[in-house]
Amino acid sequence: MDGILPEAALPQVAAEDLGARLADALAAGGAGLRLDLQPICAAATLDPVGYEALLRWEHPEFGAIPPRETLAAAEAVGRGVALDAWVLVQGFRMRAGWPQGGPYLALNVSVAGVLTGHAAPMVKAAIDATGVDPRGLSLELPEAAVTQDLPASRRLAAALRDLGLSIALDDFGGTHGSARVLRDIPFAAVKLDPALTAGLERNDAAAERSRALVTAVVEMAHALGAVTVAEAVETADQMRALRDARCDALQGWLLGRPGAFRP
Repeated sequence: MDGILPEAALPQVAAEDLGARLADALAAGGAGLRLDLQPICAAATLDPVGYEALLRWEHPEFGAIPPRETLAAAEAVGRGVALDAWVLVQGFRMRAGWPQGGPYLALNVSVAGVLTGHAAPMVKAAIDATGVDPRGLSLELPEAAVTQDLPASRRLAAALRDLGLSIALDDFGGTHGSARVLRDIPFAAVKLDPALTAGLERNDAAAERSRALVTAVVEMAHALGAVTVAEAVETADQMRALRDARCDALQGWLLGRPGAFRP
């Protein structure tokens, strides 16, 4: 959904073999790796309020590696945490060069980064290394990890807030247990899983139920003090439906594909 090549474009390469090449890239300072930015826009005005940093890997032999394959390769050789650390340092360094008080930068941490307890120390090390103002940063925690270990996620969320970062729940609605997560952790933002918003623009009974569900989720998030961000917004009709649901911000190809944006 964010402009990366489909998985079919990648030749058949064992995850361990690809992981070894990724380990070499990390050892070389991230050769071939980059962060592309996708704008997150206020639903009312469509002005960018933030940008999400999305990992890209351009391999000299295989070309563009899909993010899912990149993460699987990192995990296959035990380099998932190292990849997280690279993303955080690069993203924080990028945000440190932006104007004070400008758009925020959202970064992702892997499921492993949440569950192993490495995320908070990595964030602290990246802040120290780059001198970034953490108030301009948002860290997105994947719902799949948060629901898997809620106590660990609660501790991580508290540690990140103590460091000055905003925290967001990513892919809300993609797994069971979502409501409990929102009750137990005070997220500043809730990003709606694309499965919740797909087909909102249609004119049928299923779309009407989807619109009612999205409206209810947005109202629940607002009642708990969180803003809502809809991902994978691709059509003007979908955007209008999300505005009608009072969703706060929108992200997707309709508003900007990932690229070398700069505030």
